[in-house]
Amino acid sequence: MSSTAHFVRSVFALGIAQVLSWVGAIVLAIVLPRYLGDEHLGKLAFALACTELMGLAADLGGATYLAKEIARAPARAGALTVNALAMRLPLSLLIAGVAMVAVSHAGYDPLTKQVLLLLCLGVVLGTAAKVVSATLQGLQQMKPLAAMPLATKLGYAALAAAFLLHGAGLLTVAAASVAGTALGLAIGAGALLRRVRPPLRLEAAACWTIVAGGLPFFVWQAALIVYGQIDSVMLSLLTRDAVVGWYAAAYRIVTIPLFMPVIISTVIFPALAAAADLPTYARIAQQAVRVVVLASLPIVLGIMLLADRIIELFGYPGSFASSIAPMVLLAPHILLVGVDMMIGTVLNTRDRQRQWALAAVAAAVLNPLLNLAAIPYTQAVYHNGAIGAAAVTTLTEVFMFAVGLRLLPAGVFGRATIVEAAKCAAAGLGMAATVWLTRDLPIVAPVLLGAAAYGCGCLASGAVSLGELRQVRLHLLARRPAPASA
Repeated sequence: MSSTAHFVRSVFALGIAQVLSWVGAIVLAIVLPRYLGDEHLGKLAFALACTELMGLAADLGGATYLAKEIARAPARAGALTVNALAMRLPLSLLIAGVAMVAVSHAGYDPLTKQVLLLLCLGVVLGTAAKVVSATLQGLQQMKPLAAMPLATKLGYAALAAAFLLHGAGLLTVAAASVAGTALGLAIGAGALLRRVRPPLRLEAAACWTIVAGGLPFFVWQAALIVYGQIDSVMLSLLTRDAVVGWYAAAYRIVTIPLFMPVIISTVIFPALAAAADLPTYARIAQQAVRVVVLASLPIVLGIMLLADRIIELFGYPGSFASSIAPMVLLAPHILLVGVDMMIGTVLNTRDRQRQWALAAVAAAVLNPLLNLAAIPYTQAVYHNGAIGAAAVTTLTEVFMFAVGLRLLPAGVFGRATIVEAAKCAAAGLGMAATVWLTRDLPIVAPVLLGAAAYGCGCLASGAVSLGELRQVRLHLLARRPAPASA
């Protein structure tokens, strides 16, 4: 099968799963603010931010390194996976135990403590799930890889919605999150055991290799999560739970469309790691950036122009009107995150992860420094510190984008990439005008008319051609080659 056909089929397979998990994300975006309210949503967002930081410490960057090495040496998948689990699981248990002790003696209210303690169990399960998904990614097993987050998100959404509709509260929602993680892990582990026979012995050399190889990725991921989650923690410290809830509602809506760059980076990572020559490598990378820009731009414009209508559509309580401004400021972050993910994937697969990690460290320092000024200022002036946090989040991604462009190796992106992005932008202008002129109609009208305007604009500007659409259709409908007989 050609690399293009594999790319299209893999993206399609992951896309189907992500569309279904998108349903779960939308359900959570609707029910959590409506039934928890801004204060309890703020408590949940704070607890999730803290436990995500714990999960990062338990992983130590090993999942990304694991996927990269297995893509290069699939025969080592079993040994690498077993050794990774042997290190990560005890570490995650230790971190969860320390966190439980620390939380028990912290000055938080009893409900926040209980939620944090319950989510610590999710840290242990999530660590194992990361190892399993990294192995599946390295083996380019996209169907089970797609099934894991699908089961996790849909399971969480279904349980949380059912509990909330029957009068349950915040603690039960946290339990639903842990149950969703357990379900995803069970599905991934079952799929992996059908494909890989893990050895029953540990290799000290392999353990050390995973630790050393994962450290640059850990630095990058640590900085990434710090500047991605520190805003919720700082909002909790500098404002009140309701403000954290406003920000969490806006952030949850804005991050729903990020499934597309996640799909693309998941597909291209092993392909780039295994690419033998620069022309093939550059073609894969350029194709990925083009798809991300093409898919993300209309979503960014739609959220910016219809933020208030989305809040109204989801039926949030009146206090969540304070989420509108943060949504508008966070919307450009969708496109920036997508492109930055592609840049990061290129740098990581070209063994420039150390430089990218240093850029993320700089962003992790810059973000809280800016938040120290922006959150108190916007809280004092607008009574909404979430506005400052949202602006800083987007500015941080601008910083990462600028640094990433400087770090890219020569020959990967060039003038052609800029031209393709400009074609998408031209189509986006037509879409924005259409949405703005029709935004007072029932929301389905500006959405459908805007999508039609963007599609026509892409064809008119050459961002997409009819020939490419036919080619994608052929790749999706073509029969897979039969496996070679033994």
